[in-house]
Amino acid sequence: MSALWRCGVCETVNDGGRTCVACGADLTRRSAVTTAVRARVTPPAPTLPVPAPVPEPVRRAVNREPVPAEEWEEYEAESDLRFVPLPGGCLVIGGGGRGGW
Repeated sequence: MSALWRCGVCETVNDGGRTCVACGADLTRRSAVTTAVRARVTPPAPTLPVPAPVPEPVRRAVNREPVPAEEWEEYEAESDLRFVPLPGGCLVIGGGGRGGW
């Protein structure tokens, strides 16, 4: 049997064979007849065209390229923020703003 059939016990759709892949139940006579008739009446499904290859990923991404320390120095001098690198991101520590923090 090479057509699709639905198991009468667990309702899993199986592709061929006489035993359900999910629960192991055997194909009933009624389901076997229905599947055989359906396989003869229904035309086979057309084959899908092969998809085009996926383009190469972008090599230059913001989160993948290391930034030289010289580029950060001018920004760090202007602000009173401190950035502590951590796995998965950065910890941003704000400056004094108000005294007594």
